[in-house]
Amino acid sequence: MSDYTATPSQTLGPFYAYGLLRDGDADLAGPNAGGERIELAGRLTDGVGAPVRDALIELWQADAEGRYAGRDDGADPDFKGFGRTLTRPDGTFSFQTVLPGPSAGTGNSLQAPHFAIGVFSAGLMRRVVTRIYAPDTELLESDALLSGLPDSVRPALIAEQSRTDAGGPRLSFEVRLAGEGATPVFQD
Repeated sequence: MSDYTATPSQTLGPFYAYGLLRDGDADLAGPNAGGERIELAGRLTDGVGAPVRDALIELWQADAEGRYAGRDDGADPDFKGFGRTLTRPDGTFSFQTVLPGPSAGTGNSLQAPHFAIGVFSAGLMRRVVTRIYAPDTELLESDALLSGLPDSVRPALIAEQSRTDAGGPRLSFEVRLAGEGATPVFQD
């Protein structure tokens, strides 16, 4: 009988640009989409704060009225609600979208306006999922997911408000995959 040595597991990617992206995937709002148009800009870093390049970022969100495409009656027909893009060499990425409205939660509760973010990257064995919340909304305190987290990690899930070079609204955030200050992630 021979002795066999286990081989290491293989990680995902980086092959995303070849088969998973199409032109316009990072623009979720058609020309007639309702709501306030924004740029959602992020940066993906590893456990020591170095940028992660060529990672696939997926975004899911409700429309400006809090309805999800393909799920909710009356959802904005000019809003896709889902997008994909790759991180640049400096770890940055961006989406053109609209500010989501509060969406239905469990029971009769409302979820604070948020963006669901999925990350696929070389070095990861599974997709990483997190949320980013729009700042300055009264629903942040009552959002079931956010209020269930320790006070010390909640700020990592709330975007910062700023302006684009052209003067339009921008929400910015960082997803840190590991280490001190790691972004809270959720089971898929």
